[in-house]
Amino acid sequence: MTNRHERIQHYLDHMCVQVKAREVHNDLRDELGNHMEEMILDKEQEGYTEEEAITYAIEQMGDPSVVGKSMHRLHRHRMHWGLLVGIIALATLSLLLMWIFTTNTTQSRYQYLYSYHVKNTVVGLIMMSFFIFFDYRKWKKAAWWIYILFNTLLWINPMVSSAYNGIIRYLSLPFGIVLDVTTVSMWILPLAIGAIMLDKLRTSCSIQSILSYIAMVALPAVLLFQISDWVRLLLFGIVSVILFGWITRKWLYMIIAAITTGTMSFILLLFMDEYRRLDRFAVVFNLQDDPYGNGFIYNSIKDTVRTAGWWGNGLHTRFDLFKSNYFDFPGVMLIDVFGWSAGIFLLIGIFWFVSSIVKIIPRIRDDFGRMIILSVTTILALQMIYSLAVITGKVPIISIAFPFIGYGTHLIFEYAMIGLLLGVYRRKDTLAWKNEKKHMKVTPIKQ
Repeated sequence: MTNRHERIQHYLDHMCVQVKAREVHNDLRDELGNHMEEMILDKEQEGYTEEEAITYAIEQMGDPSVVGKSMHRLHRHRMHWGLLVGIIALATLSLLLMWIFTTNTTQSRYQYLYSYHVKNTVVGLIMMSFFIFFDYRKWKKAAWWIYILFNTLLWINPMVSSAYNGIIRYLSLPFGIVLDVTTVSMWILPLAIGAIMLDKLRTSCSIQSILSYIAMVALPAVLLFQISDWVRLLLFGIVSVILFGWITRKWLYMIIAAITTGTMSFILLLFMDEYRRLDRFAVVFNLQDDPYGNGFIYNSIKDTVRTAGWWGNGLHTRFDLFKSNYFDFPGVMLIDVFGWSAGIFLLIGIFWFVSSIVKIIPRIRDDFGRMIILSVTTILALQMIYSLAVITGKVPIISIAFPFIGYGTHLIFEYAMIGLLLGVYRRKDTLAWKNEKKHMKVTPIKQ
């Protein structure tokens, strides 16, 4: 028996050398080792000696190097190169637009923005690279700690920070670091809540588990409401409702939850909005009521887009006082400089980008990995669609920045989340191997 185990282990050692994804080694050893043991037992029952049965099993499996290379092709780390190229293209476009703006602006106070934008882009790309190689399963193990940490940050931030445009979003940290607490919470908390509740809701969608999910969503929602960040609150609520429907497959419950939360949000905004946001939003329905006040920026966007033509005004487009805040609207800036053709190209590119992410979901076997992709895709898609709609000048301008293109620290979180998504894809053929065993039959490879 000892000789049998030694020869099998020796075979499996040589086979695993060819498989670079170490996380599947144990699973491959179990699967192929058990298969070899079954063949040996069958042959011994037919009258073979142990030595003959072992030799037969090894011969039937084939050269361990050949088997190992075959397993490596099936279970290796993969990169979604198309998506990665798309991200690099968006980053390049973002840097180009900001360089054009800071070079041609007549407002000297905006000329420093380029270096800050480059710093955010570089930090974001570093974060993306880190999360591509980060084992996302560790996120699930730390979910409770992450949930507690970010709810604590949302709770204490109003006590230690000052309001900016009526919202207490930013927390000053040591070494001059400023953390956008509400934005990072919008990205992180749905993943933490999903990680905690995924297995519970999938195995037993009881009243208790549903109420637990509602309670976990309600806490950060209340904290975001107190901070008065309605935009991040709305995005957080939408992705939380979608995740609930996807996890439980209770689509009727999801629709009821969406209608209920939407109605409550509107009522709260109607009666508790001290900054009168609804009045400012309503101006888009009749821009002539306040053409030089709240309606000015909308009219300016419409005029810029209408007069840009197919090829725009060129690299030397001047950004004067009336266009001084166009760095907040990169889509408008793109059309102003490069014309309608560039705007159409951006629209097609964004559609391809989002659809490419969506197509990844069915290819991921791990439920938690699929949940991450769904959450990240939902937030990115909502922000991209709204940012594109702003180009028309007919939707309210709110604090949603264009993902990967717009100016601000939001870039860091977006690159980090797309890195996490690419990390899930990278491991799609090296995880959930045990879950697939019962559906697979190993075919011996003959020389």
